[in-house]
Amino acid sequence: MASYTSEQAEALLKLQFDKYAKFIDDEVWAEVEGYYHPSGVLVHKGKEAVYGNKDKSTYIAKFAEGTGKSVGTTTNAKYEGSGDYLIITADFSSETEKAGTVKGRFVQI
Repeated sequence: MASYTSEQAEALLKLQFDKYAKFIDDEVWAEVEGYYHPSGVLVHKGKEAVYGNKDKSTYIAKFAEGTGKSVGTTTNAKYEGSGDYLIITADFSSETEKAGTVKGRFVQI
């Protein structure tokens, strides 16, 4: 089992995460789906959860349909590695054409 410093985790994860975020901004859902584990779970705290890479990308696509074209930014990113997992925790802000500014915090493993 590997262990990573925050610098090592960032070096391994940042470029991948930036590409993933760009695919979301550009609404390239087939590429977004490829970033999710087939058995992964997306939890919208206090609301719902979806299971599997197809359902997660569909969930985000539906959100994007409701909010319109968006451009997101990520701040306060913290990269970690524990065992075999790379983790990013960050704040996000998306400027959307239909819903204004949408802000939140996420943890992605």
